[in-house]
Amino acid sequence: MVINKKTLSDQIYYILKMEILKSKIPFGSKLTNRALQKRFGVSSSPVRDAINRLYQDGLVKSIDTTGATVVDFNYEFFLEVNEILLYVVNTGVKLSYEKSDTREICKHLKKYLELQEKHIGSDQFFDYDYKFHKTFIDYSNNSRLTKIFKEYNVLHEMLVRNFYNPETMQIQENSVKTHREIMDAFCRGDYRLAMDLTEKHYEGAEEIFKNILQRRDKSRLKK
Repeated sequence: MVINKKTLSDQIYYILKMEILKSKIPFGSKLTNRALQKRFGVSSSPVRDAINRLYQDGLVKSIDTTGATVVDFNYEFFLEVNEILLYVVNTGVKLSYEKSDTREICKHLKKYLELQEKHIGSDQFFDYDYKFHKTFIDYSNNSRLTKIFKEYNVLHEMLVRNFYNPETMQIQENSVKTHREIMDAFCRGDYRLAMDLTEKHYEGAEEIFKNILQRRDKSRLKK
């Protein structure tokens, strides 16, 4: 596969990232520098750059001279990522309320909520879900919080894309409903209620994910 040689590492990074998120490249797979160079028709430098960016996102591990390995997964992994995201987002809710113009924040929350609702069942849903929560992070005016949120949201999205498939529509509809409740509370000036609702939102994701994995494990045992 030959791609446009302008911003090579950006293009390779995006392609590999989406293939990992959509499970076209499975958990635990080896990404080999030589194979990627051949696939994209490029030298080693843009491939290494792309892999380093995937490593920064937390999508690959064990980088060496031959390539890297896509992260593997278990329930504890999801639980840790979910817990970190909850605390990061709730910190964003509190700081954004204290440090920024809530009217401006609410304008963006409403925009992303409407777009999210419009794109239920599509890939774009995940983008607007990310932007809804990221609004609080952006207006927290804390660059380190932004960095942590970006890294762990990528991992969270990867797991959601791979394991929510059997119930995607209903889960996404419920997510939109909860986001609306969070937005309404925040925009009324009750940021503590918005934080409580956010906590329930992430706890709900944990329970859904646990149930999906239990069904998957039972299905494997029957085979």
